[in-house]
Amino acid sequence: MIDVKETYIPGTSGQWEHFAMTFTYFGGRYAAFDCEPEQLKNIRLHAISSAKEGAGSFYCDDERLMQIYDLVEKAVEANMVSVHTDCPTIERFAWQEENHLMAPAIMYMKQVKAHWEKFLKDTRLAQHTAGDWFNTIDGGKYYPGDGLIPSQAPCYIPNVLPVPGLGDFYNVIGWGSAIIMGTYWHYMFYGDEKIIRDNYEAGKRYLEFLKTMVTEEGFINHGLGDWGNPAGEYARENVETAFLFADAKLMAMFAGILGYEEDAAAFSVYRDLVCKNYNDRLLGRDPDSGKYGYRVWDKKDAFVMTQAAQAMPLYWGMVPESKKADVVESFRKTLEEAGCLKTGEVAQPYIIQTMAACGMNELLCRMILKEEHPSYYAFVLAGETTLGEYWEENPRSHCHDMMGHIVEWYYNDMAGIRPLAPGFKKVLIKPYLPPSVSRLECTYDSASGPIHVCVTRTDRGIKLDEEAAEGIEVITDESNLV
Repeated sequence: MIDVKETYIPGTSGQWEHFAMTFTYFGGRYAAFDCEPEQLKNIRLHAISSAKEGAGSFYCDDERLMQIYDLVEKAVEANMVSVHTDCPTIERFAWQEENHLMAPAIMYMKQVKAHWEKFLKDTRLAQHTAGDWFNTIDGGKYYPGDGLIPSQAPCYIPNVLPVPGLGDFYNVIGWGSAIIMGTYWHYMFYGDEKIIRDNYEAGKRYLEFLKTMVTEEGFINHGLGDWGNPAGEYARENVETAFLFADAKLMAMFAGILGYEEDAAAFSVYRDLVCKNYNDRLLGRDPDSGKYGYRVWDKKDAFVMTQAAQAMPLYWGMVPESKKADVVESFRKTLEEAGCLKTGEVAQPYIIQTMAACGMNELLCRMILKEEHPSYYAFVLAGETTLGEYWEENPRSHCHDMMGHIVEWYYNDMAGIRPLAPGFKKVLIKPYLPPSVSRLECTYDSASGPIHVCVTRTDRGIKLDEEAAEGIEVITDESNLV
């Protein structure tokens, strides 16, 4: 815990004075006052946030799941103050990865359309030109590169020095890709093509920059990989090159939406080249199971598979159709062998969403409700009121939202509300009721109007009630309600 303090010196003896901080705020669960009791009266502590307006509400009758939801929501509120901070107690830096990894979870909970427009504008303004440079320790100049997007935006303390074993904290594809992926999520939730037009050129320049970072083997490997992984399984080449594929895929989509046919074709060709190389070099047979799976590139001595290495190509559609069933089984194997979410913040949303897509919701429920780390419920049992930074009992920060992706699953899998068209003009309602839940109720106030889902377990079976605003096309699928 880091102690912070504010010192106030009264100006007039014998008279009550009013004081309130104006230019800063502190994060913490408690406040202590070092003075005589008679010197204080009418003390009020305010919780401030730029994301207090709700978009969704979720309830289920498993108290443990609601406690997890509350942890994440409070962490989100505490970390959205003008910028999307990494923590209100230590850094308050605007690290960019959360602006796409956590985007759907936050967009289901909060009304943040304008927030993401502002965050993306910050990102565009931070993007480098060819002439930008920094002084180096030896008196030389360091040129980040035309199109590079720093990992923080705004960025006040550029960290451009390589970190041994971790690459460069200033230049990380999982962070810079917020300019593309944050745009994608804004478009899917709010359906406004303007967000694509506003960020298209910045995304195009960033993808061109990324091409300069590709190794001879066809990988990106200069960043943090699956940052926060409790076993240190960062799998940088696997994770970061999957982002390279996804960036090209989304830019091809954006170009098509805007009618830039030549760009769309070029992005598609590059996407396919990245995918072919990825599969040629990483997809092979697990010698233990005989099933196809993705090996971790930097583990040269053995065929090592991780949860992240299977989930990300499955999520982004990189797996050849003929090998998909095998890769799903390899993914399941990595989960069952670990018995937990063995993941950092970067791969975690893809692992959670891929588990749900592959029919592993019950396994996921058991993992998030484990009583020891890595587990969301372990934070609850430890007495935390917001989400910790890492999967550990006493993390460096006790108020991070960077691993709160599970809330996306609450909305799009438990409640089953999924957009099939931008702005939720067309939605899929496909809920899942965990064995420990008898009733769940969820409302999401989408860009196209409110959507309400209620699922109840009775002696006669499971009943689904749904309602959506006029004009929203709804497709219902009850196949998960068994």
